Amino acid sequence: MKVILVSDSHGDRACLDWLRRTYPEADAFVHCGDLQIPSEEVKDFLCVRGNTDFDPSYPWKRIEEFEGHKVLICHGHAYIDPFDPSDPLGLVNAAKRAGCEAVFFGHTHVTCDIEYGGVRLLNPGSIRRPKDFRFPYPTYMVLDITEEGIEAERMIYNPNLQE
Repeated sequence: MKVILVSDSHGDRACLDWLRRTYPEADAFVHCGDLQIPSEEVKDFLCVRGNTDFDPSYPWKRIEEFEGHKVLICHGHAYIDPFDPSDPLGLVNAAKRAGCEAVFFGHTHVTCDIEYGGVRLLNPGSIRRPKDFRFPYPTYMVLDITEEGIEAERMIYNPNLQE
């Protein structure tokens, strides 16, 4: 199963359209919040509400199953320590309470692919406003999910080079 994971597009509709065109074979598109566009424009995405989203039709979190893997999808801001955003414990505890083995999240604008406390944490970074000074490019992830596990590839969003 191919899943396109994106977050923090902050009103940029063009990047979401580009993902749709670039990955027509994707089985699912997941957005981890801070879309800042009305939900009716992204009905083909599994979305959650971020701290800058004001459309009440976006849920704060959702639990989805992909190829037998139960995943918590959230923006992350409610679970991340504002004084130590690198501490994954809040996300891990939320996943465990929900019976999930993985979390897809955003908010930090920094890519993340780690396992902590038995929970896989995946953050695609920001497709619009990256804040990772080690890797300062707009990013998203392509996930290959099978019964055996989740493979994640961080991708650079640069529509001028890839189209």
